[in-house]
Amino acid sequence: MVFVVVMMICFFISIMIAMSIVATESGIAQTIVNGTADGNSQRTGDGNQTRIDLVTNPNFTFFNETTGLPSYWIDPLSSCKKYFSCTIKFTDGWNDYVSFSISTTNNTKNTWSSIYGKEIGVKPKGQYQLVTHMKINNWATQSHVLLEGLNDTSKLWYQLKQCPSGTNGPLDWKEFNCFFTVPENTTKVRPVLNAGWSSLSHKEATTWFDSINILTSVSA
Repeated sequence: MVFVVVMMICFFISIMIAMSIVATESGIAQTIVNGTADGNSQRTGDGNQTRIDLVTNPNFTFFNETTGLPSYWIDPLSSCKKYFSCTIKFTDGWNDYVSFSISTTNNTKNTWSSIYGKEIGVKPKGQYQLVTHMKINNWATQSHVLLEGLNDTSKLWYQLKQCPSGTNGPLDWKEFNCFFTVPENTTKVRPVLNAGWSSLSHKEATTWFDSINILTSVSA
């Protein structure tokens, strides 16, 4: 009995520690590991290049208590109210205990979560690297991370790349690296989290996302 009580106390303490590193939108100025909420930078091995992450809140460290979404990520189609359950998790992640979980029992094909990251300014013909991390349970279908670009002429968003492309579960945490060159008529891009539908209507399909990075190199 004493052992059970001790274990429960340890569990609650670990939850409080995890929650203490998370800030709500009102406290977004707080510094996070290796950078800020507006992205982070790190020196590469050769000492002459700095790798800058252009994604805002890439690790979902900050969240909005009202919407339940990560700060600077939006749900314009209200997918988290209609088809999916969207939650910040403090028990699982790529390299920590924080990740963004999207679940559904909907098994209608081609139903994705469509959670959009903040728009990012890029240089036409510039070369960038998209790095993503994803985990999928047994029933999630065709989950992926989409990169969209804004056509300056038509003012419409279009697909630049999927990284990864549609993937079925199960899949343990995995890193995906994709390089891309920005087309001439594009000056903005944005990442899109597309958790897929359930392969069985009575089973909950869950996709976890973490560390969504768009990297560019700057000479030191």
